[in-house]
Amino acid sequence: MILKAFLVSLVAAYGRLEQGWLGQQMIARPIWLCTIIGLLLGDLKQGVIIGGSLELIWAGVVQVGAVPTEVVTGSCVACGLAILNNLSVAEATAIAIPVGLLATLIGTLNNTITISVWSPMANTAAEKGNTKEIFWIGLAGCATQALMYGIAVFIAVSAGSTAVNAVVNAIPQTIRTGLANASKILPAVGIGVLLQFSFDMKFVGFFLLGFLLPTYFGLGSVATALIGVTCAVIYYFLKPNEVEDD
Repeated sequence: MILKAFLVSLVAAYGRLEQGWLGQQMIARPIWLCTIIGLLLGDLKQGVIIGGSLELIWAGVVQVGAVPTEVVTGSCVACGLAILNNLSVAEATAIAIPVGLLATLIGTLNNTITISVWSPMANTAAEKGNTKEIFWIGLAGCATQALMYGIAVFIAVSAGSTAVNAVVNAIPQTIRTGLANASKILPAVGIGVLLQFSFDMKFVGFFLLGFLLPTYFGLGSVATALIGVTCAVIYYFLKPNEVEDD
């Protein structure tokens, strides 16, 4: 259990290295992190399923500025505990949301460390014109963040689902019921947020087709995706040529 918890914590630390070391690579997303966790823990299929479910919930969350929950910690802890304890996807979702909310406190602590330790050192280096020192201070600040989240995930996963469930069970039943119901609604909200930026009326037929195929024809997600690819290819080759005005 300790080794597996350590592997999950490494994935969480890896996810928190985004932007600071690797730039915006979209690695801090549930669909990617949970897939890696599933691979490391020997259940790739379940990792992909859990990651996909959590991705729908947090689809509209972009790691810029303040965010309502800590996506990396919530995803890694929930996926790790679900696979190690044979929990369902619904149970993983119920764990991910409150854990993500609690993990925002780590971000506050990390910001405090940055302001009190790394920022003064960077200012001093800037006054000296020492660009190399500024570079290494930036890497150190990001490494501190990754270490903090990695330790938190390690403690949560190594403690097991019993400890996490004890914390969750301490939450009043009314709130837990609300979270459970919200977990069923949030995927639709996440998709709705994305549609606000990408929806176009001329593509509404494709949107309806994607809804009708699994609902009324019983097609699975893979078959629906393949039909979507086919529609995209047909549209690409048959669409009218767009002539730019001179």
